[in-house]
Amino acid sequence: MGFLNRNIKRAAFGVGVAILAGFGVHAQDSETLTLDQARAIATQALRAGDFETARRLAMGLLQADAQDAYAYAILTSAHARLDNPTLARQAARLTYKYSENPEQSYSAARTAGQIAFNQKRYTAAQIWLRKAALYADDPRKTQQVARDYGQLRRANPFSFKLSVSATPSDNVNNGSDAVLDIINGVPQGGVIGASSRALSGIVGTTDVSLRYRLKQTKKARTSLSARVFTRRVALSSQARTIAPNVSNQDLASTYGAIGLSHTFGLQKAGNFATFEGTGGKAWSSGRAQYVFGRLGLSPSYRLSDSTRLVLKSSYENRWSDISAARDSAITKLSATLQHKLQIGNRLSVGISLQDITSEATNASYASGVVNVNYSLGKQIGPMKLSAGVSLGHTDYSTFRATTMVAGGRQDQSVYGDVTMLFTDYDVAGFAPSLRIRTGKKTSNVSRFNTRELSVSLGIQSKF
Repeated sequence: MGFLNRNIKRAAFGVGVAILAGFGVHAQDSETLTLDQARAIATQALRAGDFETARRLAMGLLQADAQDAYAYAILTSAHARLDNPTLARQAARLTYKYSENPEQSYSAARTAGQIAFNQKRYTAAQIWLRKAALYADDPRKTQQVARDYGQLRRANPFSFKLSVSATPSDNVNNGSDAVLDIINGVPQGGVIGASSRALSGIVGTTDVSLRYRLKQTKKARTSLSARVFTRRVALSSQARTIAPNVSNQDLASTYGAIGLSHTFGLQKAGNFATFEGTGGKAWSSGRAQYVFGRLGLSPSYRLSDSTRLVLKSSYENRWSDISAARDSAITKLSATLQHKLQIGNRLSVGISLQDITSEATNASYASGVVNVNYSLGKQIGPMKLSAGVSLGHTDYSTFRATTMVAGGRQDQSVYGDVTMLFTDYDVAGFAPSLRIRTGKKTSNVSRFNTRELSVSLGIQSKF
């Protein structure tokens, strides 16, 4: 009998050998099978629990076509059931590589992720789920990937978070929007220097956080963490003309830290606290600024199924690399009430207080900020929407400008922002975001009157 499809001429020997070995039929009979028939028999062998036969059939199919994704899929399942995880993982990777349509790619990536999960290779499994998300072409698949990823996040002792943004701004240096030097309403007879005026440009930030869970029980968790934050500025041509003595490097900064935290349950279910110790170093304008050490305690209380109160306290010492007189001590306290509304929207209201003491002139002050944030539970078109507003007050009990300022310096600020996360345009679970921020700060020392309008373009993870 002749072959029944166009692929059989290259399949005859491999499939024939596999069928002969797997089912004991005669070689001349084996030549009457098409590739589709061989695949069907291999699938039946898997369902029947005859994994060795399925494996041998898949190997026969691969002799006919070394890029047969279906054969690699059979081989993946067979090796997994035959307790050959390394070979199963290799076969899964080749299934994904040679997949011919989105459905095959999605299935192959999820299978590879499952194999990695079973081997407790959690980070590799997360990478495979990201690949699966590339081909999740309907909400059901997207939700499934998100659920699986959440399970992996809980299982994986290692976590990685990356945030990048590019922000065009009319005030990249936090400069003044005033021209005349005015203190307590009285002109001082001078003007504010160009380098202290608001300069436009683009701010780029990269924030990388790593965390490794050292130990976990039902009631406690101990983790090691590290973080690197960088801020880089590209001044506009207009800004370079206004302030030629200011360079991009002058406005650059870097922050690095490493910490150890211990989270433990409190007496009531749903309540817990975290104790953390952190140390690190900060650089700006191309030189080291200070080394710091910080201790913090953050209890969290579930007030109801929809409401939580989070308290934070910390004490930090900074040792200046420039001058011992610039050493400082910082105390911070904050409280945030988080509430989920019945319609799915979320509201949070918080207040934070900070006190800084230092021997350096103008480096001691107290400040307070009130924050209100609101996020919508349902999408609006292709995006999720959230907004916030903050009101702040800062008091320098003593402050020197050209002379000592009577009554010290007082600043008031108000800022608002709107963030849009375009969840429908994600790639591998990463979605673009747009954040618009505007606000101003007013002061009795005009040098510190500032305004800001910025638009941040970033990337966030959906899950």
